[in-house]
Amino acid sequence: MPMQTPFRSIQRVYFDDLDALNILHNVRFLLFMERARGELFNELGFRWEDPLEVNPDKYHVVAAHQVSYLSPVRGEGELNVELQPTHLGTSSAILSARVRSLHGDTIHAESVTRLVRLDPETQRPCPWSPRFRAAFGPLVKPTS
Repeated sequence: MPMQTPFRSIQRVYFDDLDALNILHNVRFLLFMERARGELFNELGFRWEDPLEVNPDKYHVVAAHQVSYLSPVRGEGELNVELQPTHLGTSSAILSARVRSLHGDTIHAESVTRLVRLDPETQRPCPWSPRFRAAFGPLVKPTS
């Protein structure tokens, strides 16, 4: 069965994620999005513990993050992180993310992240593998 998009991940906000105003600290949003991206890649069969020979696409970097904070998250609880791939280029991929209240009525943050696949030897951009393209490509929904 094909994966539904956007991909959804539940992330837990703990006391130590909060700032002095009892608001989720801004850097935690990026951490939650990163964790959700790891879950998405795991779901697609790309595991970090696999060696490069098995998962060469794990050798990628975040080239850019753009985050808009829309509504504060106050206190502990759970959040829903939604990821939507919006582009798959030769060596880059773009994912949009939304951090919502658990029941989806409030959007707390939106982001766009650009990943770039690197060659481990040259450290230069290189193409995503055919396996990655076959798994990730069908999830891409360009933004309008």
